[in-house]
Amino acid sequence: MAHEFITILHTNDLHSHIEHWPRIANWLKTRRAFLQAQGHFVLTFDIGDFIDRSDANTQASWGKANTDLLNDAGYDAVTIGNNEGLALPHDRMEDLYSQRKFAVLLDNILENNRQLPDWAEAYRIFVTPAGTRISAFGLTAAYESTYPLNDWLPVQPLDVLPSLMQRVIAQSDIRILLSHLGLPTDQALADHFNELSVILGAHTHHLLPHGQRVNQSILAAAGKYGENVGEVTLEIDNHAIVAQDAHTIKFEDLPEVASEGSFISNWQRTGRELLTDQAMAFLPAERSRKQQVNDCAEALMVNFHTQIAMLSTGMFLEDLAEGPLNAFSLLTDMPHTINPMKIDIDGSVLLKLFDEVQSQRDHLFNLHINGSGFRGDTFGEMLFFGIQKADVDPDAHYEIASLDHYYFLPWFHSLQSAEVSFDFHGILRELMADYYWAHYAFKEIY
Repeated sequence: MAHEFITILHTNDLHSHIEHWPRIANWLKTRRAFLQAQGHFVLTFDIGDFIDRSDANTQASWGKANTDLLNDAGYDAVTIGNNEGLALPHDRMEDLYSQRKFAVLLDNILENNRQLPDWAEAYRIFVTPAGTRISAFGLTAAYESTYPLNDWLPVQPLDVLPSLMQRVIAQSDIRILLSHLGLPTDQALADHFNELSVILGAHTHHLLPHGQRVNQSILAAAGKYGENVGEVTLEIDNHAIVAQDAHTIKFEDLPEVASEGSFISNWQRTGRELLTDQAMAFLPAERSRKQQVNDCAEALMVNFHTQIAMLSTGMFLEDLAEGPLNAFSLLTDMPHTINPMKIDIDGSVLLKLFDEVQSQRDHLFNLHINGSGFRGDTFGEMLFFGIQKADVDPDAHYEIASLDHYYFLPWFHSLQSAEVSFDFHGILRELMADYYWAHYAFKEIY
């Protein structure tokens, strides 16, 4: 009877928090070597949202510098999150993993011809020295309203998993799902599919310090931002799991790395220098945060050919200095991955939206926000441009230029009764780069 141990090292939702990376990478490599010396079969997986375009080096390299990190740390496979599949333009996503030394496991985001991208595999089989077959496969949150705008075809997990499970059950003894779907979905899938051995989770930033047993599956997840790493150990007899353990380790408990300070500084400097070299415009005068709100409202209205805009002041973090405007200045001022959005709304619903904004104004002004693409500090004040509540005709129809961030927040329920359309031709700072180029294209220095 073959007796062996399989250990899975896993990370998720790093979001380019590179300040944690040197210790994580060192731990992954040294832990793998230690366990292999003990006779364990070791696999290393990342479960998506490894990148975040709020980081200068990630932005400058379109995530390819992050791929280099995954290569260096010796990952066996990864899946993607929305910060790969949605925050990157389609062509940049196609190129993200061109230099990879690992598998990208993903079976539910397709090209428009309904085929997997060239860089993706539905699953991969790993075989231990004792002959135990391990199938690993990946799924990500399939946003049906946005992936098609980025020229991808999303497929819901339950439309993929039954046939995928049939294939991997026939070829493997142990089945591992790399799931960028969120904890509630992981729990539901574990209940539904008895043959799932391990679900490595992400997306909802959940931390399972000791794993979670659901039906026949062990669920594991390591929170967010590299604040924890995860380890799952499976004890195997005759190719079947007889015992299992899952736990996480806090970043603070990982061994320090002598070069971590210089690594982080070099990473940040590289991104800063690359983006600083990308000139965008020449501002004849400083643009304050307040002025930028007005500029953005104008840019949005021009983009959507509307006379009305809705925008929050918290989108802008810094004043823009007089003189050359570069990509690094725009990134630090607008680090978000937020897209323009057009709202088609009846007047009666718009009146309700005005009421929602007014009733929550004080609550939202200093409210710290994170998620739905926002990478700033506080929400700020929501402003309307081109219209006041007193001007709204409840029987009329209105078109409003805005940002998709507001649609995904829980405070503006009226937007769910409106028709919205998202513009994936560029995120907020790219819209503003085009705006400032159109108005201040180095006229003062040519």
